[in-house]
Amino acid sequence: MSLSGQRLLVYSEFQRVRPDGEVVSADRVERSREILSPAVIRNAYRTLRVAVEAPPGTPYHLYIGQNPDNTVEAVLYQEEYSRVGDEWVPDKVKPLALPHSASLGADQKVQTYLLDVWLPESAPIGRFRLEIQLNVGDRWIIYPMEVRVTRELGPGKTNPIAPLPPVEARADAAARAPVCRFLQPARTPPSGAAMDRVAAFVSRNVRQDMRLADSKPASDVRALLLKFTGFDSLDRLCKDQLPAPAGAEWWLRIRDNFYQELPVR
Repeated sequence: MSLSGQRLLVYSEFQRVRPDGEVVSADRVERSREILSPAVIRNAYRTLRVAVEAPPGTPYHLYIGQNPDNTVEAVLYQEEYSRVGDEWVPDKVKPLALPHSASLGADQKVQTYLLDVWLPESAPIGRFRLEIQLNVGDRWIIYPMEVRVTRELGPGKTNPIAPLPPVEARADAAARAPVCRFLQPARTPPSGAAMDRVAAFVSRNVRQDMRLADSKPASDVRALLLKFTGFDSLDRLCKDQLPAPAGAEWWLRIRDNFYQELPVR
């Protein structure tokens, strides 16, 4: 049986997707990051958002493929939606076994997941293939990525910083606490948060990235933050309640620089 209306879409962790298939209003940017050949670092995590579109009530099956096998440890989390005004917004998550089988409800266009991958320190520098594979009826849809393992070495297991922002905050709000602890060091260590909300993955990943900043000139890190947040001063990043002017995915440009030592542009 051949079915229509099946798609497999991949987003960054800063683009939350509603069950109707649209990006949450607060997170929308003019042009979201296309995830085709992401850079990763060893001894660290990387998180992607996967959106499955399939006919309601029709079983679908999700698989993760790697070449070489066992390059990363992959965990899939299903996102659960909370009502925020007129929108259903991904907030809570629950871990799933792979492969995963499910079907959409009558009122759903998509179901979203977080794919959380851990790249061990032993992984070779270079490239490997990571595939998200969707099977619906007799049709297979493959989302291939040529993942680039860079020379940077991550800090190892990292926890998110509590408290996490509320669900109605823009996705990048969870990035601000890890960044501001670098800009304004505190005497007491941060308290951790459970990995049961979308915001926890954002916080953990940004904190992981900021630990790379310790090996870079502080003036360079501050210049990157000023350039890519869109604020006219870094004080506003930590004190203002307004979202960063550069949009929800501003952290991805900082990450590019940390992972690949790109010039500020």
